[in-house]
Amino acid sequence: MVKIVATFSWVEYNATAADTSVPTNLNLGSNNSANLAPSTYPITAGTYSYSKWVRAHWSGSFTRIENLQFWMSSSGSGYVTGETIAVSADTTGSYAGTDSYVTPTASEADAQAVNAIPLTDPGAANIGFAGSLTDSITSEGDSDFIVIQASVTSAASAGATQTKQFRLQYDEV
Repeated sequence: MVKIVATFSWVEYNATAADTSVPTNLNLGSNNSANLAPSTYPITAGTYSYSKWVRAHWSGSFTRIENLQFWMSSSGSGYVTGETIAVSADTTGSYAGTDSYVTPTASEADAQAVNAIPLTDPGAANIGFAGSLTDSITSEGDSDFIVIQASVTSAASAGATQTKQFRLQYDEV
């Protein structure tokens, strides 16, 4: 028996829906670009980062992809004072996933990134397909957008924050 598995990649959307890349990091900053260096594009205290609009993409041969669970691991270091990260993932029981791209914002809260990002595996789907947490894909395709945005209040001290790791777990059937 030959086992066939899906190929996974992130796709980041920037200035337009056609401006995409396969990022090597999802650093948040004061610029709308892929693979940015936070030291070059710092987030000013009292403001927001540009929101990151990313999708999970699967290709290859597989039967079904479902049950997308997205969260952030702080690698044990957590947040610094005044730092928060919001996400479009469902953490409140009312999923508002979107397939519609909107140019990322800065200086104000993104209307899609409205929930506190989970800090542990949510245990159930919190990102979906086609606006539904119970939907799946059976051939090459993308998840709904995952919109991520940092907020840094004036209480934050100058300097870098701790590294965070975004995690996406899914079932391949």
